[in-house]
Amino acid sequence: MSYSPTVMKIIADAKSDGIDLTALPFADAAFASIDAILVPVTSDLPGFENATRVDTHVHIVPEWYRELAPSAAGRGTPTWSVESHFEFMIDNHIKRSIVCVSTPQANLFPGSPDLTAALARVLNEFVAALVRTYPNRFSFQAITPLPYIDAAIKEANYALDKLGAVGIGVLTNHEGKYPGDPSFKPLWQALESRKSDREIIFVHPTDPVINIDGKLVPSNPAPFRSGLGEFYFETARAISSLTASHTIHDFPKLHYRISHGAGAFPCIEDRFLIGFPDLEVKAREIYATRFWYDSAGPIYPRQVKGLMAHGVPISQLVFGTDYPYGIGFWDVKANIAGLADADFLSEEEKNSVFYNNSKELWKGKISDL
Repeated sequence: MSYSPTVMKIIADAKSDGIDLTALPFADAAFASIDAILVPVTSDLPGFENATRVDTHVHIVPEWYRELAPSAAGRGTPTWSVESHFEFMIDNHIKRSIVCVSTPQANLFPGSPDLTAALARVLNEFVAALVRTYPNRFSFQAITPLPYIDAAIKEANYALDKLGAVGIGVLTNHEGKYPGDPSFKPLWQALESRKSDREIIFVHPTDPVINIDGKLVPSNPAPFRSGLGEFYFETARAISSLTASHTIHDFPKLHYRISHGAGAFPCIEDRFLIGFPDLEVKAREIYATRFWYDSAGPIYPRQVKGLMAHGVPISQLVFGTDYPYGIGFWDVKANIAGLADADFLSEEEKNSVFYNNSKELWKGKISDL
């Protein structure tokens, strides 16, 4: 099959990094989607005149990826298109979406570093093409082929340096390994060593698994799907892992974009830190300065108060919708209204959550925020 010059360059760039994209059985569909996304749906995008919000927790789903991963957290993977995404943004006064591929990201081929690296690359190339086509509406956080560390470092650097990613997205666990796992340390070191004031890590929940003799076994103990509760526990496990491993202490340039208002972590924070008295004071300081918590939820008006009770200031709260995964799961309008109508926040504080805090977080990375 003949490919466009754009796709040929993508294939060549990947090959130079030791990645064979053509080995993916769905490669042709993926390449076609990249070519298609580079053609704007319209040259004029009306309706954004009054848009002021920045959505920091939002996803894209190429059709070939939805077919590859037809379920997520026990629900059907949603459909997505540029047109429907713009409609959602306009309807909810969102000026920019900072997107990242949702669970399971590239972890669809357990035990296969080559296929995992190839899937991560082609997904990042797709999202980068989206951003190139609509630079005023989208930015992206790249995924990596974790838990394969060398490949993850290579992909992170490629996405940040060549594709224009504004952060890196990781799952709460990759093939059963949590982000504080000792094997992940070289990735954090590589990000810490970059020539930047900060690097941003978007932490997104996924299904829990246990690695037993090389076999991944689902470990959700509840009789209901993970998205109803286990995702919140996964987020708490990831924060606990990052803390207990000293990761958040050892790499001070790393900032963490935490999903769903930190999930269950505020409920266990005091008890968890009893076990790490030497880390407690500094950890609480980091939670209040280098962690940024989104409103994809429902988070407002109740759950967020747990964060605030632990000393997290309004400056660390950002807006997120989980589109399109939130559609049909919760009432997205009501979820946004929970923040917009919160009687414990001033209008200035709400504007900070909807916009100004994201501007501060991505200062120097997104020029027109």
